[in-house]
Amino acid sequence: MKTLQYTLKTSLQKIFCVKTGIFCAAFLILAWTYDQPYLQFVKEKEYPISWCVFPFYMTSYSILSIFYFGIIYINSDVPFLQHVNMYQVIRVGRKRWAFGQVGGILLRSFFAVAFSAFAAILPFIGRLEFSGEWGKMIKTLSAQRGADNYGMDAGQTLEFRFFYEILNEFTPVQLMLITILLCTLICTFLGILMLLISLSAGKLAGVVGALVFVAALFVVENVIGPWKLRIAHFVPTYWAEVALLKTIVNGRFRLPPLWYMFAFLVLAILIMSVLIYRKAKRMEFHWENEDM
Repeated sequence: MKTLQYTLKTSLQKIFCVKTGIFCAAFLILAWTYDQPYLQFVKEKEYPISWCVFPFYMTSYSILSIFYFGIIYINSDVPFLQHVNMYQVIRVGRKRWAFGQVGGILLRSFFAVAFSAFAAILPFIGRLEFSGEWGKMIKTLSAQRGADNYGMDAGQTLEFRFFYEILNEFTPVQLMLITILLCTLICTFLGILMLLISLSAGKLAGVVGALVFVAALFVVENVIGPWKLRIAHFVPTYWAEVALLKTIVNGRFRLPPLWYMFAFLVLAILIMSVLIYRKAKRMEFHWENEDM
């Protein structure tokens, strides 16, 4: 019980801080900017759009790159060795401290993903269709993947698109839950990876380690042929594009099966958490004069 209480407390500290606030503000601006072409189309047709927009947001590598840089930014306080944490370690002990930090990263990741999902539909407030079905608007947009077909102004670009294949596979509720859970695990994976590397090699090495996986996203995006799927099996940052799960490219699927992605992430997070726990038990902490 004490471990859970400490985890919740340290999670609130990680969520209600300046860095998380900046991330939220940046994603709100991004959402308002990238939703505008579709918002204009919705206004013209006078028909609501489904509330399940976020999964399609995450199919855009430009949006994904901004999102992941934001996740790395809010986790740039790892390995949590600011002086304010020194008293926490003394009070709760090294083991509970390690569990608390891992749990805090998990809950902060969920908050960041959930807020991003909310921000994605915020510009459409008043024009949303809250239904268990995809609705006419999403089906129309997914059937016509071009700005010309949408009647948009010249010069307007679409940063994300809707994909018809996934509509036949999942309901909006199912796809949203899968996307939020998968993205939460991906962000947790990045945060815990940064923590593990930082405890051993320093904060800069932790940031570089996370950036390697973000860079790998661009590698997968630009690979053509059978190697695309093979490489994708080892690049969790690419899996946020789960709305492309049933979209075939050159006769092949581009993403591993869902069971593999979830199993890989859970196993990797558990292994890294055990390594962090063992490292925290015997390492010498070097406290920093730095705010959270």
